[in-house]
Amino acid sequence: MSTLHLPPELIHESGRSLRVTRAWPVPEDTRLAIECEDAGQRRAGFWDHDGARLQPVGTDPRLPSLERLAGSGTVVSHRPGKRAVVRRGAEFIKVVRRGRAAAILDGVSSAGAFTHSFRTPEVLSQDDSCVTFAELAGTSLHDPAMLAGPHWGLAWTETLSAWTQAVRSSGDGSGLTRITSGGSAESPEVPRHAAEDEAAVLRRWAHLVGPYLDPAEPLPALVEEVAVKLQQLPEARLRPAHRDLHDKQLLWTPENGPGLLDVDTACLADPALDLGNLRAHALLRRMQGLWQSHEADTVTSAVDAAADRLAVPPDALAVYERAAVLRLGCVYAVRPTYRGVAALLRARAARSQ
Repeated sequence: MSTLHLPPELIHESGRSLRVTRAWPVPEDTRLAIECEDAGQRRAGFWDHDGARLQPVGTDPRLPSLERLAGSGTVVSHRPGKRAVVRRGAEFIKVVRRGRAAAILDGVSSAGAFTHSFRTPEVLSQDDSCVTFAELAGTSLHDPAMLAGPHWGLAWTETLSAWTQAVRSSGDGSGLTRITSGGSAESPEVPRHAAEDEAAVLRRWAHLVGPYLDPAEPLPALVEEVAVKLQQLPEARLRPAHRDLHDKQLLWTPENGPGLLDVDTACLADPALDLGNLRAHALLRRMQGLWQSHEADTVTSAVDAAADRLAVPPDALAVYERAAVLRLGCVYAVRPTYRGVAALLRARAARSQ
């Protein structure tokens, strides 16, 4: 079977060059969904053997609310047919397919454990396809240059301390509350994400990107090895988890401390899930050239200190980290700027034990 064609870093249209910022495989399809940078906004479309077919900025036939919102704001993220984010003043509006906004709100309601130790965005309004959040003050922990001097280490120390506090606060999921439309509190049914669920996520990503990789690469065997190791871990007590915890989800200010974004993925999981993902992203940022070695080491040291405080078994942390490294090696495999980094991540996962 021949390898499917990947897009270049730059797509040329009407005499202009547009940088491809992200790409995603489309299930059961030979196309890639792509996102490009266009005059400070994100523009979505699809890529296949015939090239790119881009939609006008702020339009998507499967997200009919987007065009109206984009007219008064800036599209900062757009995965075609799935979701988009529009910034409008001090608000961020998540746009999804009709009927899907309730899932975002359900996810937010499951993140009660994190709202006590992190600042999280306030929900301002919602309808069946949009949820509007207030902007959360703070400096992103994605860019060390924005946190000069001792602030980088302090920010990560405080952030992992807040995360540890949240995880300890209600290890069995009790104490999490949802505020109903009538103003009363109730206990939500918090999703559970066990080791076998993470194994399924890894297998899914490998299946999606496999057609875009060299057929000689032994990805299926490697993925199966790591998936089995996940499933063989001793059963852990499931605790509050973000489930997509990485540097771009985290903000910090010296005055107000840490903030946490996109909490709608919150669930109950092995603490090694979030910690392993943070360690894997520190490796990714170093390989991307975005973090220097000492900056990445600062993050992994803060993660390891949190693991020690929670008595997370080193073997579990190592397996979850390896799974996250391999998953990132799949996710980034179809993103043109970092496909080389993705290959290095997959090779790193193959060498890990």
